[in-house]
Amino acid sequence: MSTETAISAVVVSFHTGDILNACLTRLLECPRCDEVILVDNGNRDDVVRDLLAWQTAEPRLKLVTGHGNIGFGRGCNLGAKQASSPILAFVNPDCVLDRESLARLADLADSPVPVLVGGHIRDENGVEQRGGRRGTLSLWSACVSFSGLGRPGEQAGIWRDFNRNREVLPDEPIETPVVSGALMVTRRDIFWQIGGFDEAYFLHVEDIDLCHRYGLAGFKVIFDPLARATHIGGTSQTAAWRVEIAKLRSFLYYFWKFSRPPLGRLAVLLMAPLLTLAILGRILASK
Repeated sequence: MSTETAISAVVVSFHTGDILNACLTRLLECPRCDEVILVDNGNRDDVVRDLLAWQTAEPRLKLVTGHGNIGFGRGCNLGAKQASSPILAFVNPDCVLDRESLARLADLADSPVPVLVGGHIRDENGVEQRGGRRGTLSLWSACVSFSGLGRPGEQAGIWRDFNRNREVLPDEPIETPVVSGALMVTRRDIFWQIGGFDEAYFLHVEDIDLCHRYGLAGFKVIFDPLARATHIGGTSQTAAWRVEIAKLRSFLYYFWKFSRPPLGRLAVLLMAPLLTLAILGRILASK
C-alpha cells in the first residue's frame, strides 16, 4: 500500500448552492488530491462563470460543462474519464470532508485486493446519517426500510433495517455490503474493470449497484468510520417529490436487473405496488 498515491476527486453538481464552494475548497486542501473534476450538470450561468474563473486561477480544478443534467451516475463516469490519478474519489457537492479523510480512504483503496471504500457521513451536529453503511438490498429489506418497520441490530432478524446508521459505530474499518456514493473511493483501473456506474440510473441506487457488482467480482466493500465528512442538507433546489420518484424508478430497475427470471421477475412485479405506496407516503409526509 502506497502512501504517495495521487487522488482525482470527482464532484457532480446540479443546483447545489453555496456549499459547493466549501466542498471544492476542502478537497483542494486535502493531501495528495492532485485534481478536482467538477461535472456541471446544469448549474445557473452565473455559477458556471464563477467556476470557470476559479478554474483559471486553480490549475487543479477541472470544469466539465455544457452537457446539461445527464444524471448522477453518468456524470460521475464523465468526470472519471477526465481523471489522471490512480485513485478515484466520488464526493457529493454538499459534503465537506475532514482534511485527512481523503488520504485515509485512498490508503484503504490502494490495496492488493481491490476495494471500494466509503466514509462516515455526518450531519452538522455530528450525527451519522443514513446511507454511509448499509446491508444487502433485497425486495424485503427495501419494503421494511421504506415502511418504517426496520429495527437496528442483528437481533432484529428479518426486520433489521437496511440502513445501519442507528447501530453502534465500529472503531475501525469493517466490511459491509454497501457504502454511499456521497463519499466513495476506489482504484481507477478497478472502477473501469467493474464497468463504472450503470448509467441507466438517473439518480439514487447507482452506488448500491456498484457495491453489488464489486461483491459479485469477489472484491471488498469497506466502511471506514474514521474517514469523516459533514453533509449539509437542504441545499438542492430540486423538488423533493422529483427526487423520490427518481428513487422509486431506480429501486425498481435495480431489482429487475438482478432478479432471476421467471420467479424473481414475478416477485418484482408483485412488490412494486408496495414500494410505490411506501415512497408516495414519504412524498406526502414531506409536504
